[in-house]
Amino acid sequence: MDKKIVKRFINSMDLEDENGHVWGAVFVSTSKELGKRDIILMDEKLGTHSARSITELINMLSKKNVSLMDKKKVLEFLAERLRILEQNSNPQKQIDDLKKLDEGSYKKKEKNRHQ
Repeated sequence: MDKKIVKRFINSMDLEDENGHVWGAVFVSTSKELGKRDIILMDEKLGTHSARSITELINMLSKKNVSLMDKKKVLEFLAERLRILEQNSNPQKQIDDLKKLDEGSYKKKEKNRHQ
């Protein structure tokens, strides 16, 4: 796959075997339910599975004989992404951002009207 395309996948992390072959990926995203997250394990051979928790995901990885170091990398990735998703999904921050956008467009309209 083109390296430029791979770099754009910020919410997923590739999982490799000991030979460096990518066999799957972990994906994290906001859920349809407000305040919840979807954690998904995508396996090339066995399909896609949703994990209800980080612990469940780690147990799934253990069943696939993923090394302790790789599980730690997955945990670090999830912690970072969940922190970012939490910051981006803060309802008050979203309201404040929308107000700023609205104020900006209002000021722009007023400026254009007076010209």
